[in-house]
Amino acid sequence: MRIAKFLILLVLISTACNNQSTENSNNKKTISVSILPQKYFVEKIAGNHFNINVMIPPGASPVTYEPTPKQMKELSNSFAYLRIGHIEFENVWMKNMQNINLKMQIIDLSKNANKIEPDNGHNHSHDGHHHHGVDPHIWTSPKEVKKQTEIIYNFLVKSEPESKDEFTINYNSFLAEIDSLDNFLNEILLPFKNRKFMIFHPALSYIARDYGLEQISIEIDGKEPTPANIQEIINEAKKEDIRIVFVQKQFSTHNAEVIASEIQGSVVQINPLSYKWDESIRFIANEIVKSYSKEN
Repeated sequence: MRIAKFLILLVLISTACNNQSTENSNNKKTISVSILPQKYFVEKIAGNHFNINVMIPPGASPVTYEPTPKQMKELSNSFAYLRIGHIEFENVWMKNMQNINLKMQIIDLSKNANKIEPDNGHNHSHDGHHHHGVDPHIWTSPKEVKKQTEIIYNFLVKSEPESKDEFTINYNSFLAEIDSLDNFLNEILLPFKNRKFMIFHPALSYIARDYGLEQISIEIDGKEPTPANIQEIINEAKKEDIRIVFVQKQFSTHNAEVIASEIQGSVVQINPLSYKWDESIRFIANEIVKSYSKEN
């Protein structure tokens, strides 16, 4: 089905984009990215020098989303694609997207990341199951985002060297913001080192690793838990005195609500895919701290 849809998209794009240049009508070059936090990172450094085409819109899941003809048209006009690295959307669609625009540069923002592999113990779930392959959520930890912004900065300077001074000022300013967020997380999470929190989909592995926490995933290898799994999770949550269950806005809260009611805890919706990246990370950290304080 995906191949058939892709062929239809290709026909539509070929018709709509014939003889178009790689620049939009406003004379700005277009850069495509996978998720909204990447748009935030690029715009922090580049300002308004480029159009940023985000492939996965607000509220959509990187696991299941399929691009629209309009998005693919924008992709055909892009001179570069900044991939986040290992999300399912890119694994499924990247080859087809490259075929849409053979001249488009592909920049992998995960190339310098300290990646979490499925067997290194940082992405814990209640029965030891982990993501298949590299954990893709490298944008959720400021320590990893610093590495991504360096790649973005170097790419932008190479792409538009006449704007290097502006990009450098913006880059240094953004690094200071990232360091401030990193210091904030270190300060408020340090008292709770080695403590656990619960989340439906294991999206906070890098925060947990980098700030001394451990996440317990309800989802098992991308699948809904069985009733037996849920009971096991409840038992572990009671044992660890966990009072919070995070759920991303892209997922149902049903199983989380069942678990929360049994552990006298609360369900907190989070959005790690928000454009307002720094606000999202601060909110998550504050909610973790709040949940620990409820124990007493």
